[in-house]
Amino acid sequence: MSDITLAGAGTDTVLMNLSEPELAKARDIARGISIGDSQSIIQYGVGAQSKISGFADTMLGQIRSHETGYVGESLTDLLFKIKDVKVDSLAPGAQGWLSGILNSVQRFMARYEKLETQIEKIVNNLGEARMKLLRDVTMLDHLYEKNIEYLKELDIYIAAGLLRVDELRATELPRLEALVKTSNDPADTQKLNDFNQFLNRFEKKLHDLKLSRMIAIQTAPQIRLIQNNDHALVEKIQSSIMTTIPLWKSQIV
Repeated sequence: MSDITLAGAGTDTVLMNLSEPELAKARDIARGISIGDSQSIIQYGVGAQSKISGFADTMLGQIRSHETGYVGESLTDLLFKIKDVKVDSLAPGAQGWLSGILNSVQRFMARYEKLETQIEKIVNNLGEARMKLLRDVTMLDHLYEKNIEYLKELDIYIAAGLLRVDELRATELPRLEALVKTSNDPADTQKLNDFNQFLNRFEKKLHDLKLSRMIAIQTAPQIRLIQNNDHALVEKIQSSIMTTIPLWKSQIV
């Protein structure tokens, strides 16, 4: 087998995106593709393809289990409870000024103490949610890197296939076609037919690998979307715990 170059196939974006070491690996894989082995077509790139498929299942499971709606509800509940204690409720009524203020203060503090317990419970729940979200952010970073890794592995197999097909069309196909024209042997005709069948099946296989590649490409922004949502929730939780509640308590004081 002659040395495989980027001639002809080099216009494919998959090939253009590979580094020199990755192209060298693709050329090695291409040299091992046998046109006489039907099983090689069926099994070609299956490992990388399976990783992408399994990863898509992992992401789907992650999205299904990634229920963060309760965080938003807890934040809303927290704000409502904070607004529920109003300092202007301390204004005295029609009774005597001093007794009115004292009664207002007692009612106010009783209300505050009751809400304070509820708020502390919400804050504890939000603190636990914050830690879970931070773990999820780290885990999503890992998933993003694994997705890139699987995509690159798939790219190498696609590149190897493109290089091999390009080389076969440039060398072996013209040779077989010329042989059939000068030979009356039906076996030569059959060889040409078998060769064309191989190319057709192999190109369909490469098409399937490219579809798997699209899945991996679409997965990357999905991971970042979930991660950015987690980041936003963490920031809202931290703002409520570190800013909103202290300001509210300061107002109470």
